[in-house]
Amino acid sequence: MEFMLLWWDNLDDAFCALRHLAPSILGFIVAAALFVATGIALVVSTQTTLTILAVTLSVGLIDIARRRLQANAS
Repeated sequence: MEFMLLWWDNLDDAFCALRHLAPSILGFIVAAALFVATGIALVVSTQTTLTILAVTLSVGLIDIARRRLQANAS
């Protein structure tokens, strides 16, 4: 009986740790999947992927510039 109680306690501790670390684990899996998808997209259709990446980065830079102008204006 004591063996079962110890086993159950360890299993409960493992589930609590997993629940606590789940967002980090899922974030890593998503980041790795996006990295792999980007690599595959660059191999399969280089021009389209580079165009999409350039537009995405340009939008980010424009947004940063807009925020700085708004901060300087106020």
